Order: sequence, then structure tokens, then C-alpha cells
Amino acid sequence: MCAADLLANIVLRVFVWVVSATTCFGNIFVICMRSYIRSENKLHAMCIISLCCADGLMGVYLFMIGAYDLKFRGEYNRHAQAWMDSVQCQVIGSLAMLSTEVSVLLLTYLTLEKYICIVYPFRYLTPGRRRTVSILLSIWFIGFVIAFLPLVFKGLFRNFYGTNGVCFPLHSEQPETTGAQVYSIVIFLGGCLI
Repeated sequence: MCAADLLANIVLRVFVWVVSATTCFGNIFVICMRSYIRSENKLHAMCIISLCCADGLMGVYLFMIGAYDLKFRGEYNRHAQAWMDSVQCQVIGSLAMLSTEVSVLLLTYLTLEKYICIVYPFRYLTPGRRRTVSILLSIWFIGFVIAFLPLVFKGLFRNFYGTNGVCFPLHSEQPETTGAQVYSIVIFLGGCLI
């Protein structure tokens, strides 16, 4: 990474804005359309809206990274350590983690639900409204716990989200606390296994 800029080259700078705008507007569009269009399967629509909310958080994260890249343009090296230690970096890093984990958990749930419907088509195994809402709330709760645990237990995790300029915890090779390193590996490998 160029020491003078948060995002190293023009391709990254352009794509962070393109992907951020596409993600935010695309998910807002789907949320609006799913809310206004009558759906035969309202529970599935509820899951899709929840997934759009989780994915929209990634758009917000990318927007914030782009905004801070503009703020620090040409002088990032003077602000790098203060930025990585800042509350803003910690919060947007936890938003990225929340988005990632909730998306993975929701996609896993939707896949399992469809798998059961295909494998057991003549059994009534589809979840009702109460179960679907409970599952969605549980998924968001788990996502919040995973994302914000490092902010609550600073002694164990130290600067979990501030080890790089984009505030995303990539600890597999960096000299951080053992707890933070293990947590990061388990979270990301667990997401890959799901």
C-alpha cells in the first residue's frame, strides 16, 4: 500500500465507490420492491429483506472507507496510526464483520431451508412465522456478538479492527494477541466451512 494514500491505486479508489454505490442502492431497491410487491412466500421475502440489510452494511462500510481515503488523500502516512486506533475504524470494522457474518449465516439458513424442502417435499417441514422471526433474530444476535465482542473485551483482543488501514481483521499472519489471532481464524474458517 502506498504510504501516502489509504487505498493504494486508482483502481481501488474507483471500485470502492462503484461497489459501495451498487451495493447500497441495489439492496435499498430490493428492500423497497420486496416491501411493496405481494409475495406468495412472505417468510422467504422477510429473509431476503434481512439479507439485503446485512449486505447493505457492507456498502456502508465501503462508503466509509472511500470517504476516509478522500479525507487522508496524499497524507495518509501522517494519520495512519491515529486512524487505525480510532473509534471510527473500530466501528466500521465491526460493521464489516457484522455484515459478513450475518450474510453467511442467512445464506446458510436459506440453503438449508430449501434443501429440506427439496429432499422432503411431502413433509410439512417449512418453518412458520414465529420460527422464522426467531431464527432471523438469532442470526442477527449471533452476528452482533461476533462483531462487537472484540470491542467489549479490549484486553483480550487489543486493537482487533485496527491492524490495517481498511479496519478489517486479517490476523492470520500478524503479530497480535493469540486470542485475537485464534478468534479471527475461527470466525473466517468457520464461515468458509458453513
